[in-house]
Amino acid sequence: MSRRTLLPLLALLLSALLAGCSASGEVSIGGKSLDPDDMEKTISGGLGEQANLPDPEVDCAGVEDVDVEDGSKFVCTGTAPNGDEFPINVTLTDDEGGYRYEVPPTGDRGPGSGT
Repeated sequence: MSRRTLLPLLALLLSALLAGCSASGEVSIGGKSLDPDDMEKTISGGLGEQANLPDPEVDCAGVEDVDVEDGSKFVCTGTAPNGDEFPINVTLTDDEGGYRYEVPPTGDRGPGSGT
């Protein structure tokens, strides 16, 4: 199979594997702010394990400005090994830094989808 055929196929496979992935985590907080480095590592490791693929890069820039309270929501960005980016929806589950995250199904990622 040529590289030209393999890359799109790999991108499609990765999207299918990551779609709908979700998990929970907790970030230790001091002074009611979230640590983006810790959150990125936790989410990356969880997604890689769930998809049985190399851990994707995760960027949660700006998360330190999120109000640490139950129900706060924000979006991190994941980058697959082939360079494709995908949203990661994060919701805080308490006032102590607990959270859950999910990669929305591919059909829910377009403009106006709330992501």
